[in-house]
Formats: sequence, C-alpha cells, structure tokens
Amino acid sequence: MRNGSDVIVVGAGIVGSSATYHLAASGVTVTLVEQTHPAGGPSGKSSALLHAFYLMPELSQLAIRGREILVSLPEISGEGSFVTEIGMMWVCGNDNEASWKSAAERIRGEGALIETLSPQAFADAAPGFALDNVALALWEPEYGYADAFGATNAIARAAKARGARVMQNSLVERLVKEGDRISGVALADGTVLKADAVVLAASPGAGKARQVMPFAWCDDISCNYARPDNDGVILAGTWAGGGTGVRHEQAGRPRFVDNPDDYMEGVEEAESVEILETFATRVPAMADLGIRPGYAGLYDMSPDDLPVIGAMPGVDGLFVSAGSSGHGFKTGPAVGEAVARLVTEGAQPILAPFSPSRFKAA
Repeated sequence: MRNGSDVIVVGAGIVGSSATYHLAASGVTVTLVEQTHPAGGPSGKSSALLHAFYLMPELSQLAIRGREILVSLPEISGEGSFVTEIGMMWVCGNDNEASWKSAAERIRGEGALIETLSPQAFADAAPGFALDNVALALWEPEYGYADAFGATNAIARAAKARGARVMQNSLVERLVKEGDRISGVALADGTVLKADAVVLAASPGAGKARQVMPFAWCDDISCNYARPDNDGVILAGTWAGGGTGVRHEQAGRPRFVDNPDDYMEGVEEAESVEILETFATRVPAMADLGIRPGYAGLYDMSPDDLPVIGAMPGVDGLFVSAGSSGHGFKTGPAVGEAVARLVTEGAQPILAPFSPSRFKAA
C-alpha cells in the first residue's frame, strides 16, 4: 500500500490506538472509529501487567517491544510516564520448572532482564510469602504494570497529533464490501466511511497493601495474580495459565455473556472472597486486608488461547486483531505497530503464528 491511502481502524483500545499512531506516523491517512472513547472497553479494565515471560517466543518479543513503546510514551506523546516498574515475580511447581528455566534463558537472549531464583532466593526476596510447592521463581526487575486508561488515551492523542482523524461515540454497524474487497464501514447513523483497508481492533462488543504485595505477581500453583495499585489497594484475580501453554480449568469463573454491550461489570462479594482465599497459603497477610468492590471486564478468547491477528482470508484489505486471550495490553503497543506495518508493507513474520487462517478446516 502506498502512503496516503485511507485506512480505517475500528476500536480505540490499546491495539487500535497503537495501530492508528504508527499508521499516521508513517504518513498514511487514517481514521480511528470508537464506539465510546479510547480505552472504553477491555483495555481500560485491564490489570495492565507488564512482563516478558511467555513460553511462546513471539509473545515474549511482542511484550518486550510493547514495554519499550510504553516506556517511551513521554517522548511519543509529550505526556508523563504511565509505567510503574516495581518488578514482576512468578512462581511455579516441579511440573513446569524445566520449561520455565528454558524460557527464561531464551528471553534473556532476546534482551529482557529476567532472573531465575531458587526457592530460598525467592524467600529472601519476598519475606512473608510462603514457599509451599515452589520449585522455581522468575524475577523481571524492569517490569510491573501500566496505567491502561492513561497510556491508551495518550497513544490515541499522539495519533491525532500526527494527523489521524479520531471519531468517538461512533458505532460501526457493518463492514462495506465491493466484490471480494473491503471498501469501508457503515456507522449506526447511516454514515458510510470509505477506505482502502480496514483494521478491526474492536472488542466483542501505597500503605499496608504495598507492604503485603510489593511487586506484580503471578502464581502458577495457586492460579492467581496480583499487583499493588497506586491508591493503596491490591488488584487481584484468578489466573488460568495464559501464555504458559496450559489452561488451568480450575481457575475459570464462567459467567455466560450473551450481549457484550450489556454485561455485569461488577463482582459479587462472594467471588471476591473466593479470589482472596487463593492467596491464603501463599500470602497469609492478604487475609488481613479489607475487600473493595471489584470490577469485571470481557476477555475475548480464541479457541487456542492465542491472539487472532492478520489479514482476513477471502476479503482483500480487511485486517483483524482480536481474541487477545488475556495477552492484550502488554503486547498491544507492539501489536499495533506490527499491524500498521502489515497494512503498509505486507507480511510480518512475528504475526505469522496468530494468523486467522490457522482456523481454516484442514
């Protein structure tokens, strides 16, 4: 695609905002269309943990690049920092020790700082945390978490500053095709926007707390994760094993959602208590903290727990980034960058494993 061709990006989450920024920065005329406002969907509700640890190399590489972009936001956007580098701690049991060690060695070779800790070294680094069943810990000192809402909006504003058109409160009702080629989108108010290409990046429709949880945390044994929040609370949830190649079914909290535009965004107290109980043996001090009302956001899951990113087979000019499966925010800035290059330059090897074509019948 030549510079100056029109591209429409649907969805102003972290991926859509990032793709819009990189397209605009490369000289493409681009319009970002968002149903509500930037980070109005899952991106704004993300825990926004940052880490490089994944068993899949492409996810690690996207996460490393994603952090680089987030850390550089003061230069990109002219705004303040949206990253809190408190470190990320992981623990696993005997079953995953070998694969985690191997992944850590690979990630170090990819340029990220990651240390392997023996159980005793973990105990020394995390006083107050129990050692039960811990065979290995991983420590990522440069990582932590981001302000998901602030970072996404900063990227969207940076895209606008580079010439992108940003349409908020604009619902895309359908795609418009001419033959086998995409030609634009139709909005709910009847407006038709024309484009040579469309990128679908929309979702389906420090006090005592800091002393108890001093870093970002993920426990492969107890199936939970947590991080301190800036207002003196701990954000905690259950973890189903995303990125490690194993789905922990016992960590699931199924709640059927038949309308992604109208679902329960709160969390019942009983569910919060259940989550807190998963920390009881590992971090007993968590039980002494109070419980604030929680919130819930949608995870757009794919059948294989990996993102769906790439050109849509059979429709020229249509690209998709969806089904992030919990990997979305940390990889999002880099995914947006790679999608922008996919649109303007062609195939991107780092996105190959996530192609929609992998679901085609054999």
